[in-house]
Amino acid sequence: MAARAGDREAFATLVERDGPGALRMASAILRSEADAQDAVQDAFVRAWRDLPTLRQPQRWPAWFRALTVHASIDIQRRRLRLREVDLDASAEPSEADALGGAADRDRIRRAMSQMSVDDRAVLVLRYVEDLEVPAIAATLGIRLGTAKARLHRATKRLRALLGDSAETIP
Repeated sequence: MAARAGDREAFATLVERDGPGALRMASAILRSEADAQDAVQDAFVRAWRDLPTLRQPQRWPAWFRALTVHASIDIQRRRLRLREVDLDASAEPSEADALGGAADRDRIRRAMSQMSVDDRAVLVLRYVEDLEVPAIAATLGIRLGTAKARLHRATKRLRALLGDSAETIP
């Protein structure tokens, strides 16, 4: 991987390729486009700084995803400490939402805004990023059992918040 050797153009290619997906993921976790942009920028800065330590270049996607999730969680915690929480902010609706399902996604979005950032992160990794539990554990840097427990607890909490519309959650 040329970017590991300091090739700025190669790193710019990674930014162009992986930036939009990272932004979608961070937006889903943070519920704020501006905060998501900050998180992704932080993740790319950390990636550029720490890229020489990445021993297996094929692990870039999982490694960068973990950087993005951790940057998102850091921003959320900072925001909570500063008491600047904006629970109504949300990501732009996708084209699929425009065709239908926007109401369901809005209910889920509002319910998730009432959850902790850790719970939102595990739900986004599972249901938006479609990661299996072992990959979630690796991304968050937690044990497999802890990831299972967090996913179970977060799913249960989301179902409770949604009430009668909980059948939309697997």
